[in-house]
Amino acid sequence: MHQTDQKTHDIVATTCLYLGRPCPAAERMLLALAGALNQARAVTRADFEITGDSQLDGCEKACPARFAARHDRIRVFCDVTTSADTADLDRFADAMLSTGLDGLSAPPREMPRAFGEARPLRLSPQPDIRAS
Repeated sequence: MHQTDQKTHDIVATTCLYLGRPCPAAERMLLALAGALNQARAVTRADFEITGDSQLDGCEKACPARFAARHDRIRVFCDVTTSADTADLDRFADAMLSTGLDGLSAPPREMPRAFGEARPLRLSPQPDIRAS
């Protein structure tokens, strides 16, 4: 699934293995994190990151989730334990979202039930309207 937060981010979410469709709770979490990061942009550095674990509010399966939010990318991994290796999960997500042949060399030690990613929209440069 591909969705766009009309204001700030492009959202991509995989199909949840339990629901058979993207998880609405994970998408809400991505949108909330995108909004929070967008508001924090003026008071944080470019390398700002917040990570953590949460229970997905409204998830039918009551899945725990791991999240990592930076200004350039936000990811939410569903139904993983607090001990899941974030770097391992990121390699999995990178391979799943890759458009090339850069496949995953090995599956992650802990497979997420679903995951989603939000990336900031690249805004078109504003035209120069100054008088010549």
